Amino acid sequence: MKAENRAGEAMKSLEGIQRAKAPEHTFAKIQQKLADQRKQQLPNEQHTGTHWLKVAAVIAFVICSNAWALTNYWPTENETSTEDASYAQLTTDFNLYENE
Repeated sequence: MKAENRAGEAMKSLEGIQRAKAPEHTFAKIQQKLADQRKQQLPNEQHTGTHWLKVAAVIAFVICSNAWALTNYWPTENETSTEDASYAQLTTDFNLYENE
């Protein structure tokens, strides 16, 4: 019984309520705002293009500096190989690794 009374009271409280309506031309206004936002974002997108150019320049600089460092490293390694040859001669002269 109480459930029927509650349902009846709820339905009576809805009397006189009108259906909500959206303001006129709301959809057109929303579309216009979105179009305006896109227009404002276009200059920012052109600015990000220069950002990627700067990143590419930094990457190219790092690669070139590493290549330069490697080319300067290899000749110094060849100089140490002549020292290794002299050590090899010393070890054979003194027979350090022979077991008798």
